[in-house]
Amino acid sequence: MLIVLATSAAPAHAEAPYYFHKAGVAREKYMDDVNDCAVLAGGVRAPRYQVYATGGSAANNALAAGLGGFFAAIAEGRERRRLISRVERTCMADKGYVRRALDQATHDEIRKLADDAKIERLFALVSTAQPTGKVLIE
Repeated sequence: MLIVLATSAAPAHAEAPYYFHKAGVAREKYMDDVNDCAVLAGGVRAPRYQVYATGGSAANNALAAGLGGFFAAIAEGRERRRLISRVERTCMADKGYVRRALDQATHDEIRKLADDAKIERLFALVSTAQPTGKVLIE
């Protein structure tokens, strides 16, 4: 369940927590929609970067290419996560869900719950008639 709740692992550049809302949606329908969007986003491929170093000694070129490759891999991972998030958010919006901000206290509370309790708490947020949090525009 990839997109039920966006969780941040604490980096400053991480996306703020959010959830998807669609008043009165049936649990089975929501789970189907989440799975459809997760499958769609699973096919995302980030651009690959190739690093070449020239102009120095062989040892310096190898070192520069190695360091460049390391940082390119970090950039590729970040770009892939960004693309997956965009695909998931667009897919859920196409299915009629509204992305809403989730306050940090609720986010922390949900993260501490066991699997079944977590799903129940998230679904309560998703399907409520009175959603909380600011609407986030795609």
